[in-house]
Amino acid sequence: MVAMELAKTVIVADALLPVKVLKDVRASLPGRVGDLVLRRGAKLELPLREALPLLRKGLVAVDPSRLYTLQELNKIRWIESRDPQMIQKLDEHFYLKARLTLAHLEKEEGVSGYRLEVAKALIIDIVKLRLQKVVRSVTANPEPNRDFMEKLTWEERALYVKLCDLVNSWYRSMLEFIEEGDVLGGSPA
Repeated sequence: MVAMELAKTVIVADALLPVKVLKDVRASLPGRVGDLVLRRGAKLELPLREALPLLRKGLVAVDPSRLYTLQELNKIRWIESRDPQMIQKLDEHFYLKARLTLAHLEKEEGVSGYRLEVAKALIIDIVKLRLQKVVRSVTANPEPNRDFMEKLTWEERALYVKLCDLVNSWYRSMLEFIEEGDVLGGSPA
């Protein structure tokens, strides 16, 4: 649910989407100075906010050759599973690209294809492994760490900052309660 809400934000609008141009295009898009001119057959990355209107009109398509392969997803999962303390740097929009990969496999194989099921399992493993590392980092030190954050996707970064804030707030309130808390309802002696 949170990921779906974040997907509607400006952060994702700037995510670069690998596309292949299906028809010659000359389009005026909101937020762009001048016309966007694209030639049929060209492969490029467009910000999601520019790519969506072109996708809807059938002028471009997501370029499947630039999505994740099962081998790439397996390698990411393997690296994440090797060391429970170390988190690898992923593309800031990893989960968006992973979802596009699943959508491509759904279209190619149907909703019950073998490669689709393997890809889903790999991505879910990656989510679990990275979530454990985020939570472990927060419990070890609830102060946000810039070096750690640079390795996270934007979804993970949002979670990490929120968890740091929550754990830090809880910890401070517990310290205050232990040092000054009035358990019995009377005044301090």
